[in-house]
Amino acid sequence: MRTRWGKLFTLIRTRGGVFAAGVVFAILAFVALNYAMEPLSRSEYCGSGCHEMNISYQTWELSRHGTNPNGIRVDCIECHLPPRHHYIRHVVAKGYAGTKDVIMHLVGPEYDRETMRRRVLGHMDNDTCLHCHDGLDRALGPSPARQAHQAALAEPHKPENRCVTCHENAGHERHETLFSMEERTGP
Repeated sequence: MRTRWGKLFTLIRTRGGVFAAGVVFAILAFVALNYAMEPLSRSEYCGSGCHEMNISYQTWELSRHGTNPNGIRVDCIECHLPPRHHYIRHVVAKGYAGTKDVIMHLVGPEYDRETMRRRVLGHMDNDTCLHCHDGLDRALGPSPARQAHQAALAEPHKPENRCVTCHENAGHERHETLFSMEERTGP
C-alpha cells in the first residue's frame, strides 16, 4: 500500500510536464495578480481613479494619516482592507470592494458621502487601528485618555469602546475648505 506522498511522486514522474506547466502557470498568475494590484493599491489611485473618492482622498490628505510631522503616511488600504499579510483575505476583499465599486459607479444610486462614511465607520473594527496603534494604554502615562483606552481594550466588543467612537475623523479630516460648518459638526 503506497503512501499519499508515494502516489504524489509517481504522478509527478509520470505526468511531470503537466505538473511543471501547472506550477509555472500558478507562479505567473500570482506575479501577474500582484503586478496588476500594485497601482490600484496606492492612495493616489483612490483620489484620481474614482471621482466618488475625490473628497475622501482630500480629507485623508489633510488628516494625520495622510500627512504628519513624522513623515509617516498610512495608505487607504491599510485601514479599509484586511492586512496584506493575510494575503487571501486581502485579495478577496480587494476584489469584492473593487467589483462592488465599479458596479455602483455604473448602475448604482448617486454617491452620498455621508451615507458611505457612516457605513464604513459601522464596520471599522479596533483591530484595524491597533495594527499600528498597539500599546496606547501604556504610552499615554497616567491620564483620562489612558484610562479610556484601557477600558476600551478590556471590553472591545462594546460599541462605545470602538476606536472610531472617539476618533471618528482620525483618517479623514473634515476640513473647513471641504465641508460647511454643519457638515463638519453634524446636524
